[in-house]
Amino acid sequence: MFARFSFLVVLLPLQIGLAKNNYDIVIRSLECKIIAWKYVNEVDCQLLRKRTPVISARFSLNQTLDHFDIYAVFDLLKKDNTRMNIADIKMDGCKYLGAMYQNNIIGKLFKRLKSVSNLPSNCPVPKGKLYEIRNYTFNSDEFPPGAPQAKWQMRLKLLKRSELVADISFEGSVVYNT
Repeated sequence: MFARFSFLVVLLPLQIGLAKNNYDIVIRSLECKIIAWKYVNEVDCQLLRKRTPVISARFSLNQTLDHFDIYAVFDLLKKDNTRMNIADIKMDGCKYLGAMYQNNIIGKLFKRLKSVSNLPSNCPVPKGKLYEIRNYTFNSDEFPPGAPQAKWQMRLKLLKRSELVADISFEGSVVYNT
């Protein structure tokens, strides 16, 4: 009887999402580059804290964007500094802005992103307005349990048609609390 009770006490929190992850997300660097200044008037990205990272960003457009694409690449970095590609994703940026509330891991992350920003919910994205992400905190409990301890890099490319407008890169790691 005690064994069954112990089993439920340990597994029930995992099943209903009460268990907290035993790792931290660490971001070592954040870099935002504007490639096509004809679309962007101003940009600023800051990594405010590395462990339990906090980032802020702001940008303003020179032209109203009726459509844009997002190309995301996620790589794990091996000990010999070679890359192992985990994901290459190309998305319609306008559809993505409108689908931030999907009930999946990315949807959960961007639902909170929307709560700390004034990003639009759809296209067109008007010119002249200052868009900001204020103090977005990466919370490891929003990520899957059992993520491997690893160094990683994520690169986001924002495209207008096939023209590269902005290049954003994050480099970080998953560090277990032992």
